[in-house]
Amino acid sequence: MRTAKEVKNIKKQRPDKVSLKSRALELNSQSNDVYMELTMCILTDKPNLNNLKFNENYIKGIVANKEKFIGIPLVVNRTKLESGFYSNLNHELDKSTNLLKTDTIGSFVDFREEVDKDGTLMLMGDARIYKRYPTVCESILELYESGDLEFSCEAMVYGYESIDEESGIRCVDYEYEGKINSLFGSCIVSDPAEIRSKPTLLIAEALKIDLGESEMSIKEEIFNKNIEIKYHGKFELSSLKFSEVSNQIYNILNPINPRSHYRTYNYYIQDLYTDFVIVEDSDDYHLLYKIKYRIENDIVILDERENWVEGYKGFIPKGVDIDQLLLENEKLSQAASKATKELNSNHEKEKLLMEEEVQQLNEKIKALEAKVVELNETVVSKQEEINGLQEKHVELSNTIKELEPYKAKVEMAEKEQKMNALRTKYTKILSEETMKSEEVQTAISELNSVKLNEIAVSELVNKNHGTDQEQPSGDVIVAASSQQDLLPQSAKERLYAPRN
Repeated sequence: MRTAKEVKNIKKQRPDKVSLKSRALELNSQSNDVYMELTMCILTDKPNLNNLKFNENYIKGIVANKEKFIGIPLVVNRTKLESGFYSNLNHELDKSTNLLKTDTIGSFVDFREEVDKDGTLMLMGDARIYKRYPTVCESILELYESGDLEFSCEAMVYGYESIDEESGIRCVDYEYEGKINSLFGSCIVSDPAEIRSKPTLLIAEALKIDLGESEMSIKEEIFNKNIEIKYHGKFELSSLKFSEVSNQIYNILNPINPRSHYRTYNYYIQDLYTDFVIVEDSDDYHLLYKIKYRIENDIVILDERENWVEGYKGFIPKGVDIDQLLLENEKLSQAASKATKELNSNHEKEKLLMEEEVQQLNEKIKALEAKVVELNETVVSKQEEINGLQEKHVELSNTIKELEPYKAKVEMAEKEQKMNALRTKYTKILSEETMKSEEVQTAISELNSVKLNEIAVSELVNKNHGTDQEQPSGDVIVAASSQQDLLPQSAKERLYAPRN
């Protein structure tokens, strides 16, 4: 972003003529015969589509010094506007002379500031459009009614307060180096750069008396020559009503001249059906036409003129014998009546069958519904049981957690008791040195009596096979691996001898 001081250092040979496109907001249709009154948003303090932004000081400066700007012109290319070239209106800037070649059609009489609902500050202006140009007034009315009346304000800018290098937005202040960045006009254009620039009021009373013209006679319009339209059928898909469809058809067949605002009467509507309409020729009321139509996006589209079917009053097509037509109609009525009776009879039979099937289906549905209720009750009961078990599980888990410290103490006491029993037992068997060995202490701590037995047997064997071969007093321990016969032969004979 460039600062104001940096921008002031940028030299310019001439001031820029910049424009901000806007749209009229109001056009009053009850003014006088000299001018129309127009209210419009000229510009805002937000960047427009041309990356140009008029800041708050600029808007307030114009309003505070509005006496200086009252009288600036409202301009347009009159030739294009009066010829209906609405899509090609611009400032007509001559690049060779740098002049704007547009025509003055009015002037501004007041300026004020307003704040939009989204907080945007707007410069509003009131202008008067001269009625000395009747065609210009008619074209402006047409543009206003279609929502296409748009403007572009014209300003003489000597310098910018700031220029954003990243976004390219140029900011315009009311003053630049002692010079006024003046607002000097507004032009009717085709494409606006300021989206809020819309008309709010256009005062444009019907041009009864314009300068150089006599009083116009106003002709009262009678809709459809007071013929009551008969509607047949009913729309199923369209959001339009029959009356809205008939109004569109009436306006298509009897268009209004955009210049004179007079309607051309060609046809009157007699009957309206869902897909075609019967109309009467305005010059020959005996002559009728059947016109097909369709509806697309709530817009009525009539069939091509060459596809219209011509007839006469009551709409009997040419070349049709009315007597033969009546006879055929009677035959068709009888056949239709017979077919209707047969159809009704078949319909009753089918209806009875369908009622029986429906009754059976209803009974099945009731049985299934009862089963569903039963299953739901079972599910609820099981769920209650599950919830009770879960609560019991939680309770037991909490009890176990509370008893775990006591369990550990009990288990430790029981183990200590068993270890003491093993010490007592094997102290009598094993030597003091063996009892103190790591192997014995480990076996005792693990309560491994098998291991202790092995150690005891091993120690006893070693003692029995020592170097001194002395027999200990007291109990004799015999190794299980000994193969000698310990009984004397005489005793053996007595034991195994037969008894008397």
